[in-house]
Amino acid sequence: MVDQVNLTFTPDLAVIPLGSTVTFPNSDKVSHQVYSFSPAKRFQLPLYRGMPYAPVKFENPGVVTLGCNIHDDMIAWLVVTDAGWSGRTAGDGSWTVSNLPAGDFRVEIWHPRMREPTAPVERQLKLAAAESGKLDAQLTRLPRPEPLGQKPRSWGEY
Repeated sequence: MVDQVNLTFTPDLAVIPLGSTVTFPNSDKVSHQVYSFSPAKRFQLPLYRGMPYAPVKFENPGVVTLGCNIHDDMIAWLVVTDAGWSGRTAGDGSWTVSNLPAGDFRVEIWHPRMREPTAPVERQLKLAAAESGKLDAQLTRLPRPEPLGQKPRSWGEY
């Protein structure tokens, strides 16, 4: 679920499995028109309040940018993935997964302020049996500046 509260999407970033459906209720006192023109999913929910529309299904992997045609500074992202393990980082930037089998893994990292917004950072991680692994990744280029505006963002929490 991605709600609309106080003229913002909540949450403003979610990681979802491929084939998931997402509802877009509007808990605001004003109407919104949610849309995405992203290649991974194009859709539009005409002007509404409450929850009048069926959930939207996300059949293709990729980053889906959400917007509101009425309020230009409302923006959020859905990262749609077919990965067996995925998630959003904690406030300190860490992410933990349990019960990984031994093997080679490709780790993708994405952030809304990356200079190339559709290209994740990729790293490789090799785990031997009965071993835990750690991967440290650091962006080599500074992120894009945070957009101007008075809407709260949780970007510091990714």
